[in-house]
Amino acid sequence: MIRGMSGGDDAGERAVALARRLNALPEPRMRRRALADYMSDPPARERVIALRALVAAHRSQPTPAIAEALETLTAALSEPELIPYAVRAELYEAAKLEGCDEIARMLFEAPVTAAAGDEDPAAERPLRPRGRPLTLGERKSLARGHVRTKLEALLRDPHPDVVEILLGNPHLTERDVVFIATRRPAAPRMLELVATSEKWSSRYAVKRALVLNPYTPPHLGVRLLTTLQAVDLRAVGADANLPEPVREQALALLGG
Repeated sequence: MIRGMSGGDDAGERAVALARRLNALPEPRMRRRALADYMSDPPARERVIALRALVAAHRSQPTPAIAEALETLTAALSEPELIPYAVRAELYEAAKLEGCDEIARMLFEAPVTAAAGDEDPAAERPLRPRGRPLTLGERKSLARGHVRTKLEALLRDPHPDVVEILLGNPHLTERDVVFIATRRPAAPRMLELVATSEKWSSRYAVKRALVLNPYTPPHLGVRLLTTLQAVDLRAVGADANLPEPVREQALALLGG
């Protein structure tokens, strides 16, 4: 667990200390667990202030350590089993009382709907317009392969199970993942898989594509915003097609 940061320390210094202690741990899973333990340790008010300082530090004194700590925060919040609902609720209330709306929005969790539009993602579909319709099982099998033309065709598959397999395929490229993240319309569950992918979710181009996609679940977009550059935050804040919480978070980060 991460201990030893007194309440009397400057908030900015505490944020830097928190980032350093997290990044001293060698594995992403260890860092997420340590941060979850830290967030569960009362008093909630001090944890909220430290998290707000961490987010603000990325705007005022961005460093690789701060950016990596924010990646850890985003990933930890996206794993419900790491931070129980009772802890999130306590932190949320403390954030609202402190006027830390940017932290409160990050703690909020919304249910992810199954699909967008009327298309049945499990229905048979061809890889090419005039090809033979393939079952979901056949498409999942092809998603594990290495044939480039077939992988490119599967990037348009609407089923989250196919996308999940593709994201773990070593032959997939960042450009491919950005293509998936920009699809509209798209099943929110599919975009959630991209946003929580340990391999791809920290890639800047992927995060930017997800945040700018109006089909990305708002609570995920809000969290991903924390490490975006000011130019992209301004673009998000001005995009009327995006959910209101995402635009509000972007504007709050710009003003923080």
